[in-house]
Amino acid sequence: MNNDIFETIAPTDLRDFLKSKGWLLVDEAIKDGLYVLNNPQYTHRQLAFPIDNSTPDYLDSVETVIHKLVDLENSSFRELMVALSEMKDDAIGYRIVDQRNESAYIPLNYAVEAIKGAKDILLSAAHSVLEPQAYHPKMNRKPAAQLLENSRFRHTETGSFVINVSTPVKAMDLQADMFENTPFVRQATLVINQSVSQLVEAIQADKMEQLIDKVKGDSKPILSSNFCKALLNFNDANDKADLFLNFKWASIINKPLNTKNSIKIQSDYYSRIEDIRKELKTQEKDKKDIFIGTVEVLAGDLDSSEQRTGDVILDLYQQDGESIRARVNLKAEWHSLAIKAYENAGHYIQIKGTLQAGNQPRIIKDVTSFSIIEDKT
Repeated sequence: MNNDIFETIAPTDLRDFLKSKGWLLVDEAIKDGLYVLNNPQYTHRQLAFPIDNSTPDYLDSVETVIHKLVDLENSSFRELMVALSEMKDDAIGYRIVDQRNESAYIPLNYAVEAIKGAKDILLSAAHSVLEPQAYHPKMNRKPAAQLLENSRFRHTETGSFVINVSTPVKAMDLQADMFENTPFVRQATLVINQSVSQLVEAIQADKMEQLIDKVKGDSKPILSSNFCKALLNFNDANDKADLFLNFKWASIINKPLNTKNSIKIQSDYYSRIEDIRKELKTQEKDKKDIFIGTVEVLAGDLDSSEQRTGDVILDLYQQDGESIRARVNLKAEWHSLAIKAYENAGHYIQIKGTLQAGNQPRIIKDVTSFSIIEDKT
């Protein structure tokens, strides 16, 4: 085998990797320029390689150590090299199991949505670490964006469709308060692990309402509506794909307790996750802003001046691609503009006011402006 593949393996990384697997360092050998390790599980075997990676036999020694370890653990060379390359990372493998006997492929559009789901899961988890709440109106905080920048899309695995995402556990110095003395990357990975666990356990036990009440009543909830929406990107259009989330924890810090290394989301769970997502999103607060949308329904009555005033129903566009149905009571001048926008498909409206929290259609109050925007495309 061409040993160029071992050039990227630093001596200290290999040492720490072996120690994470139970190998013990022989201190006396260090003065001779060697890392020598023993393992109580393999009493008659020893692993040794130079401390200095510039020594002539360093690559050959590393190759020997790797192959010895493959034999001792009865693992594959590829699996061990992947584990070594990810030893500093928290990694999540999203394994998609399609039940339609289409073993050669998954639809391209579904693959694109699934990758977006993996990204949004990280993004929503990071926001839950930074500011725990049941719904994040905007997911644009800088530390969360930095987490995405530090994350890597790993090689997919054979035998199934797997999206591997890993992040160096010490990539960011930012410290949050959700998990005491825990690196930010590990906190985000723990949020993902615990959020999926909560969802699956609630669905299996038919305790979704209890979960919703718990999240809404928690001052710092781990689960969020945004997280549920990110998971829904893995929902195949034919409801045939199960999803396994496989977690690998960076070995350079202590592995977390009371976590599951593999969690299965069955295809029939997605409709329940959607129900939970909707309920958690109703936790929103009143929002004073400028909104863009379309006029969907006209109501109202003629006033004493024979001008129409009263309610219209609007679809207000959101940054996440969804829309909110809202009701607003308009004076005659603005109501006439609403009629014009309703009658012209290329016209959008812009309204400034306060969008109240609650079930749809939501109410817009304290309106200070209402105008038409023409589509110039």
